[in-house]
Amino acid sequence: MDEALLRAKGLKSTPQRLMALKAIHEGGHIDIDQLHASFNLSGMKVPIATLYRILGELSSVGILHTVTLSGQKTRYEIAKGDHPHFLCEQCGQLEDLNVAMNEIVTIAQHACSHSTRSVSVMLHGVCHNCSTFPLSQSEKAGE
Repeated sequence: MDEALLRAKGLKSTPQRLMALKAIHEGGHIDIDQLHASFNLSGMKVPIATLYRILGELSSVGILHTVTLSGQKTRYEIAKGDHPHFLCEQCGQLEDLNVAMNEIVTIAQHACSHSTRSVSVMLHGVCHNCSTFPLSQSEKAGE
C-alpha cells in the first residue's frame, strides 16, 4: 500500500521511505528523534539529515502533515485532512480529535469573508491518564 502511495506521488519506493512511513503509521505523531530511534531499533542506520530530507519529501507531496508545537520539536503524522489535536500539558501526548472542521471553516469564512487554505486547531489541557494518575514532582522535572 505504501509502495503504491509513494509511486502515485512520484516518489521511488525506497527502504528508508517505507520504514519512515511504517514508523509514523505505528507511532502516530512522532518527532525526528523518535523516528531516528525507530530506525536504529530496526537495524537501519540512517543519518538524521537523511531523515529530515525524507520527511520533507513526504510532506511536500502531501503524504505527511507536520504539527508544530511551541517550544517542542515538530511532529509528523500521516496526512488525513484538517483535524483538531489535543495536547496534554503534562505528558506531552498529542492525539487527533474526531471533530468535523467544515463547520468551523464555514463560520469563519462567512464572518470574515476570507478564503481558507487550511485549518489548525490545538486544544491544550490534561489527558485522562494524567488526570487519573498525576505525575509526581520528580517525574514532572524529568528525574
